[in-house]
Amino acid sequence: MILHTARLFVDGPVKRVLDLAASVRESDGALDLDMELRRFLRLTRATMATDWICPIATVNAMLDHVARLCAEGGEEIPREFEQLLQRAAGGADATEFLHALASRLRALEQDPWEDYDVLPLSRWEIQVRFPQLYGFGYNWLYEGEYENLRDAVEACIATEHPYCAEFLSPVAAEAQTALVLFPGEQEMKKNLSSVVFWATPQTLREFLDAVNEHMRREHVPQP
Repeated sequence: MILHTARLFVDGPVKRVLDLAASVRESDGALDLDMELRRFLRLTRATMATDWICPIATVNAMLDHVARLCAEGGEEIPREFEQLLQRAAGGADATEFLHALASRLRALEQDPWEDYDVLPLSRWEIQVRFPQLYGFGYNWLYEGEYENLRDAVEACIATEHPYCAEFLSPVAAEAQTALVLFPGEQEMKKNLSSVVFWATPQTLREFLDAVNEHMRREHVPQP
């Protein structure tokens, strides 16, 4: 059985931050640690629910806590976590590296960057922040089963109805968020369309029109 503190190593924000640090270490200079950590900070603040459940202060405290566990050696650390830590630290002392990572996050949190022109969305950030838009393309568009977006959306609606609150509402919310953040063609191309291939300002508006039409027709108070 995994001890309760050992679950810190299995999943969650500590592993996420170390995954980013390892990716930077292995990118041969293509990625920058500060930029990836800024994306992590931005993603955490993107919804109040995420920030409420696990604010950055908690993430930093967990990093420091895991550093102490590593230093004390008093609890079994999964081998997979040790390997990830070695990849991220690049030969540095594990305890010192974790403390340094927490300090770096604290410093960056004091100077947040929200400008998507300066710091565009990365692939991992898109997949976490816009999972419904990402999945919609693979599930309904890319195989070419439907002649156009409207047909694909209507087929999707017919399949999901009447459980639209569980599916259509979240994907519509993501579409609206994308339009507010990236209203122009180039803005969206730089931040979203490279991963969510079907997403343009025009296609997202067409998608929302179809969803709204269905909601007005099928999800209204009954007399």
